[in-house]
Formats: sequence, C-alpha cells, structure tokens
Amino acid sequence: MRPLVAVLLAVLVPPTFVATALSFGHDPVAAAAEAPLIHREAGFVGSATCKQCHPDQHASWAGTFHSTMTQRPSERSVLGAFDGKVVAYGHDRARPFRDGERFLMEVPDGKGGQRSAEVVLTVGSRRYQQYFERQPRGADGDVIVRLPILWHQELQRWLPLETVFLGPDVDRMGHNAAEWNTNCIFCHNTGPRPGLLDAHDPSRLRDGYRFDSEVAELGIACEACHGPGAEHATAARSPLARYVGTPHHAFDPAQLDQERAVAICGQCHGARLPNPPKRATEWFTTGPTFRPGERLLDHVTPIVRETPVRGGGDPEAFALRFWGDGTARLTAYEYQGVVASKCYTKGELTCQSCHAMHSGDPRGQLRPDLPGDAMCTQCHQEIARDVQAHTHHAPDGAGSRCVACHMPKIVYGVMDIHRSHRIDVPDPARDGAAGRPHACTLCHVDRSLPWAAAAMRGWWGNEFKDPGPRFDGAPLELADAAANLFAGDAAARAVAAKALGEAGATFGDDHAAAVRAWLAVTLGDGYPTVRQLARRSLLALEGKVGWGLAERVRAVDHLAPAERRRDDVFALLDAIARAAPGRVERPSSTALLGVDFRLDFPGVIRLTDLQGKNLIAIGE
Repeated sequence: MRPLVAVLLAVLVPPTFVATALSFGHDPVAAAAEAPLIHREAGFVGSATCKQCHPDQHASWAGTFHSTMTQRPSERSVLGAFDGKVVAYGHDRARPFRDGERFLMEVPDGKGGQRSAEVVLTVGSRRYQQYFERQPRGADGDVIVRLPILWHQELQRWLPLETVFLGPDVDRMGHNAAEWNTNCIFCHNTGPRPGLLDAHDPSRLRDGYRFDSEVAELGIACEACHGPGAEHATAARSPLARYVGTPHHAFDPAQLDQERAVAICGQCHGARLPNPPKRATEWFTTGPTFRPGERLLDHVTPIVRETPVRGGGDPEAFALRFWGDGTARLTAYEYQGVVASKCYTKGELTCQSCHAMHSGDPRGQLRPDLPGDAMCTQCHQEIARDVQAHTHHAPDGAGSRCVACHMPKIVYGVMDIHRSHRIDVPDPARDGAAGRPHACTLCHVDRSLPWAAAAMRGWWGNEFKDPGPRFDGAPLELADAAANLFAGDAAARAVAAKALGEAGATFGDDHAAAVRAWLAVTLGDGYPTVRQLARRSLLALEGKVGWGLAERVRAVDHLAPAERRRDDVFALLDAIARAAPGRVERPSSTALLGVDFRLDFPGVIRLTDLQGKNLIAIGE
C-alpha cells in the first residue's frame, strides 16, 4: 500500500506541502554546536539527533561504558574522591579537592613546588577514571594534559599513573603526562578533530604543539560505528521519503561484508598508523579519514611486532607490545588478533559473531543469545555434538570452555589480564620459545611445558613437539606458571600472577602451599602492577579455601615503601609455612619449597636473576 500512497501524494498534494514535508522537523545539519569542544562538521549530528527516531537503541547505548568514556566533570560523572586527602608517591604528592562545583588537583609543578590544576575532562568509567586539565599555549591554542593520578574503581583509591602501566617502580609522578589532543581524542570520542595549529611551523617542535580541538561528541557514540548521520537524519525527517523508502546513508555493521564490519571496531580496537605516513599531519589537524563502510586498510596500517619505529624513538617500542610469535599482549590490539585468526581468514568471523552493541551485559557486551560456548559452536557444530571427545575434559568443566584453550588470558590492560583475540591452538613448543604463557598451564598451574606437550600428543597427535629452551631461560621441568612468575618479563609475570588466582586454576595438593608462597614472593616484585595482581590472586585463593591469611593479605599495600613490602613478604611466607602442615601434602620437588614448606630462596633468586635480560616497560 505504501508505494501507491506515495505516488498519490506526489501527484495530488500541492508542491508547497511537499516542500514543507521534506524539511519537516528540526534540521540537525543547520544546528550550531554551542558547547565547548563540540563541532558539527563533516556530517556529524550527535546522538541526541539519533535518539529521536531510535530511542531503544539510544537507551541501550547509553547504558554502555562507551557512552561514558569521555565526560565533562560533574557530580554525576566524577568517580574519584576529591576529598582533599594527599596522595603521596616517592618524592611527589598530589591532592584532589573541590572548590564549589569545580574539581581540582594540587600537583607537582616540576620546579619543586605545587600548583593547582582544574579538571576539564574525565576519561574512563569502568575500571578506572583519568583526569585532564587544560594548559594554555599561546594566544589562541592550548593542550589538554593528563593529570598524574587516577581513580581505581575496584580498589576505591587513587593511584599514580606510573603504577598502572607495565613499568618498574619510580620515585616521581608525571612520567605519563600524555596529551589528550594527540592520543585519547582519537578513540575515546566520536568525530575527533584535533585541530593542530601551525602544523608546518618548525617552532612547534621547540615551543610545544598547540591545538584548537573539537569532537562531534564526547565519548563513543552512534556515529562512531554507523558513520556521520546528517544525510540519514535529513532524509528520515521527510514523511514522503519514509513512504517512498528512506535511503540509509548510515551503516549497520551486521549488514556489511566481513572486512568492512571488522573495520568499524578495528578503527579503535587496533593500534594503527596513518597510511601513508604523511597523512599524520591530516590526522592531527582534521582527524582520521576512515569512516564506517570503508576499507580500514585504505586509511591505516595496523601496528605489528615488526613495525619500524620512526623518528628516533625506542626501536623496541612496538615489538614489546607483542609476544615473540607476534600475538598481541596489550589491549587495543584486538583487531590484529581477529584478522590473524583462521576463524576470520578461513571463516566468517566478525566482531558481531560474539559481541552485541545494543544488548547484554555492558561488561564485555557479549551476545546474550549465545551464552558460553555457543559463540564458538554456532560454527563448530560437530565439536558441540561431543565436546569431551574434542577437549578430553569434563564437558561441563573449565577445561572444556572454548575460550580457555583458544583465547587464553594473556593480554595486559587497565591493570587486568584479558583474553587474546587471536583465536589459535595452544602449542607448548611455540609458546616456550616465544615467552608466551601457554593456555594449558594457565589452568594447570603446577604443570610444565613438557607435561603439556606429552598430554597434547597423546590426545591430538605428534604435531605437538617437546619444547626446546625457554625464552626466559628457566628450567623446563619447572611449572610454567612459576617460571613465568619469576623469570619472565613483566607481561609474563602479570599474566601468571592473575592465572594463579583464577576460578579455573587447578593444582595438586603438593603445590597448594607453593602457589600461595609464589604469590607472596611476588608481592615484592619490582613492578607495581604485578604486585597488585598477585595480591588479588592471594585474596581469591583465600576466598576459595581459607588458610587464615586473608586479613594479612588485605593489609598489604602494593604501593608501600620497599622496606614495608619486604616485611609483608616475609611475614606471609612465615604464615604460609605455619599453616601448611596438616592441611596439604609435602611439596613436590619442583615446587620451590622445602619439606618444611619454607621457600627455596636460592632457587627463586636464580630465576629472578633471569629477569635482567627481560626488562621491559610498556604504556597503554
């Protein structure tokens, strides 16, 4: 009926009425953006415009952490305790406080004194929240800079930026004072336009960059995924156009081909460089050129382990973000993992195969219609018919979860360990050589790589070879988790510290005391993030089987001075040795414990000495 009605309208209705109908309602293109930092260029109209026709989708998006990624400071948006209490770290201190409706921080001024900085933006709302100030730079430009402490939601405390990345202890704040205009603006907002001023003036290298930055919307909103909405919104406002059939002018990832669908998430969840490199000036001036519906690789080159570092930077800056086999070990490289997976190259995998942007739990945004293994077995239906024949584990146990083996938790980010998005098959020989934690021994934390290789050969064939020398130089007969925890680089140590406390972690009675002792020693690690993960895992173990250690572990401050941390470590080791007799078996000969449940300090020191050739520091 609608085509007939449309024809009749076009023929019978006076032209003046048709013209009015075509422009019915508010014109989003002509609307001026009055709020600071907001533009309405290049066809962007903002999510409020989308809400008028898509209220349900707008509501589901508003409940996600994408929507609150970047916000202006307010009573509602600020999570941190701006209570005037001093946050001390090394030689420096900061003090978050309120002045009426303003949120401020007293921070080091770089000259031995303190200054006050006003918060103008917040970034993050789930795991932690960062705060930014505006620093004037010249008469008509400025720069928005990250302040030196952030608020951690789980710990409910302030943390210096230096203690949340994979870096060693330092004695000052301010090493991570990143510029929002050259960094966060690109992926934590919609329609970024950095607005670099005097882009071709050499003096900017001496005096600092200046910006007049704007975004279409603070946070990650509708147009980040569906493209600029001006044409779509204008067409949709015409009653006549709706009868005829509105041209979309907007992209639904579910309706795109595989490459273009994955590109929409990959524009942010895939660290990248402009392609060609000379396009960088355009990025910092008018913003990235990619738009949903296009081929991402026409605009960017994803960073991989072999990507060269230009401009005299650290030549290993990119390589350190990957395990030795090229698998990413930092968040924001999910795209690289997906496109390297056979499920993508040989199958039909897209981000929407597992994730839903408008339904499900905001934490992860996994598809609620495909719970558990169903996300994998929707394609691998033969395996689903007899899971145990494929996994050789109980079908309802942790060992039969697809992601545990094929997407193990080996990726560091925001002070936690996440699943790899490179879907592959565990390989003990490959993983040992690459310094990459092995999926089987992330669950069987008391087992070695040769044990894993033998088990895999027995179940799946001779393609699984015995590992050669480990990347970190640790003995092969040692439990892989212990080797990673003591001899590995900071990323390997962080992964192991988290794995030992996971709900699915298993170990024999002869390692029950050892696992606790390993974590207790790790509370003295030289990297604060590793210490915090070890503390969390000790508390998790106490939650499963209490040894009377919980109160002592909760009292441990992973940012306490080194002397206090050392006392905590020895006190915990002593408590474990006293609690173990009568509870568990005598330790295994490879457990790094004596028969009295006392730590084999010489053995542990030999392992930690191997870290000397594995020192790394990685930002995010």
